[in-house]
This record gives sequence, C-alpha cells and structure tokens, in this order.
Amino acid sequence: MIFTVAVARAIADGTVRRVYRRWSSARVTAGSVQRSSSGMIRIDSVHEVDPAGLTDADARAAGEESRSHLEKSFFGPSSLPTYLIEVSYLGTDPRDVLADDAELDETALNALRTTLSRMDSRSESAWTRAVLTAIAAEPGRRAADLAEQVGLDTKAFKARVRRLKNLGLTISLETGYRLSPRGTAFLRLTDNAVD
Repeated sequence: MIFTVAVARAIADGTVRRVYRRWSSARVTAGSVQRSSSGMIRIDSVHEVDPAGLTDADARAAGEESRSHLEKSFFGPSSLPTYLIEVSYLGTDPRDVLADDAELDETALNALRTTLSRMDSRSESAWTRAVLTAIAAEPGRRAADLAEQVGLDTKAFKARVRRLKNLGLTISLETGYRLSPRGTAFLRLTDNAVD
C-alpha cells in the first residue's frame, strides 16, 4: 500500500486515522508496518465495508471533506470490495535518521564502499555510482528520465534507488529523488577515488 505524501503527512500529524481502498482482496494485514514519506505507519485493522454506509464523519477521518469527495477518491471499479484500513503513526523511518548523518568517518566510508561494491558485483554492470551521480545532477527529475540516462528500465531503476535509500544515501521526493546529506557526503569524499 502506498500512501501519497499528503496522506502520509496527515497520518503523521494525526488528522487522518483511516484510509479506504478498492481491492479484489485485502493487500495489507493488521499489525504490519508500512514505510511512507513521513515515517513508519502501522496498519491497525483492515476490514471490508459497504461504501453505501459511509458518512461525512468517516470521510473526515480519511482526510476528505465529505462522503461524496471520499467516494470520488476511490480507484478501481465500483464492483470491487471497499476496505477500511485504520492506521497510526509510529515515528520516523530509521532510514531518515541515517540519511541525515553526514559525518562519515573512515570506518563508515569504507563500510559504504564495501556495500556498494558488493551491490555492483552482483549486477551485470556497476551501477551504484552512476545512479547516485544522476540523482545528484538532477534532483527532482522523474525516475523514468533518470533511468533512461543510466541505461535501465524504470522498474529496475526504482528498485536500485530503494536499495540506496536503505543505506541512507537517497531521499524520495514527490517527483524523483535527491541525495541525502549522507549521500552528498559520500560522493564528495569519494570523488578523488574515481577521478
């Protein structure tokens, strides 16, 4: 389940406590945790509801001003079941804390080099530096455009950026990405090694 930036922010500040989805079957389970642009969100409960029984109060709890606005926000055919997903905010994504840590001593720098080298060696070609450099050169550029620049299809590019994000090197934006303070420091500190 992917939360939009606006919905993730509203969950984080407590103004949204539930979301609704039309799915052929439930795609999340109670007790699971989802990462979002605003941090970690817990799925508290999931159950099917009759959309005809939804009220304006239900809509407001989902961040919509009225029941009619809520129904317009549903994606998918009306023949699909509607699920109510109750959510709560758990806190900051640990990757965000890591991303803000730009103090790379020799040990941290070598650990990152080793990890990225291992990621490169498991692929058909080295890609980590090319992806980081492309993001650094054009923050906020669409993933499809960056993928083309580095010779990857968009799906593969996004998967690789997620791996870099797990290391605290990139930050997802509404459109595209940017390097984190950690990613910026890494490129700066390793530039001499690739010149």
